[in-house]
Amino acid sequence: MILQKMFRTMDTQVFGEAYRIIVHSPFYFEGLDTQSNQKKLENHFNAEKNLLLNEPRGHRGMNGCIVGPSAKADYQLLFLHHQEAISFKYESLLATTAALLEIGHLQQKEDGQYTVETVHGVWHVKVAVEQQEVIDVKMEVAEGKMLVSDSEASCVELSSGHRFYVYPLPITIESLQLGQLSEIMEWGAIQVKKLKSQQKAFDGIILQEQLGDYEYRSVTFERDGYILRSPGIESTIALAVNEQRTINSLSNQSIFESKIEIQSVPGDKGIFSVEGVPYITGSHEFILDPEDPLPKGFILA
Repeated sequence: MILQKMFRTMDTQVFGEAYRIIVHSPFYFEGLDTQSNQKKLENHFNAEKNLLLNEPRGHRGMNGCIVGPSAKADYQLLFLHHQEAISFKYESLLATTAALLEIGHLQQKEDGQYTVETVHGVWHVKVAVEQQEVIDVKMEVAEGKMLVSDSEASCVELSSGHRFYVYPLPITIESLQLGQLSEIMEWGAIQVKKLKSQQKAFDGIILQEQLGDYEYRSVTFERDGYILRSPGIESTIALAVNEQRTINSLSNQSIFESKIEIQSVPGDKGIFSVEGVPYITGSHEFILDPEDPLPKGFILA
């Protein structure tokens, strides 16, 4: 074995979705410019990215985050992801800030206010800590706008620039339950293929079931038809935009039972707050070995 490169990561979970936070790596970036660093990450380091997303216990739903220094915030966050996955997710800000505080890589502040620099700007995250344990993480997010709405579907564009198509339940699916997962996946594959054949730009497809007033169960498909395990902060905001009326709060749960609730921020029209409790699920050290017979790793669906 040739020990070429070594990485240290913290694996976390928030709202049912996995985030692998890279706290030590041989990635080299010139300067602190987030845009150029993110561009370099997207265009290089293929072997390293495959290793980090696929092994050990990697899978299609694994999201990667690289922590670095920032001149504008408490830290800079870069993103690595599987092909056709959504590159930037608000959940990563919650998960990373919580993990960095719990392992002592981020200095705890009395007011609990932290800033994170990303390619989508600087974000503010508020964290509550008790006896060195993170018990709550909260942030505010802008809603977005409705682009198209008809009897078949709505198209919503969020402040991140991500575009989601929102569909009601088709007659072929009684309810969004695990017992109908096969029908749900088949429906999603058809819709992904349809939008791509029509050359429509999209980042996600949301299939929604209304359970009550401002209460939903939904499934989000990414561009390759993969189902997110999380209800998704952006998916939940897209459902709020799709309401086309003023709301105080809205809840959204996945078929895997995780749940997100967003609250309208008093006095700030079009701004929602969301909070959750991320968990550290493990730590790993990775070694990039050029003699590995599986240099691209292996992926679990």
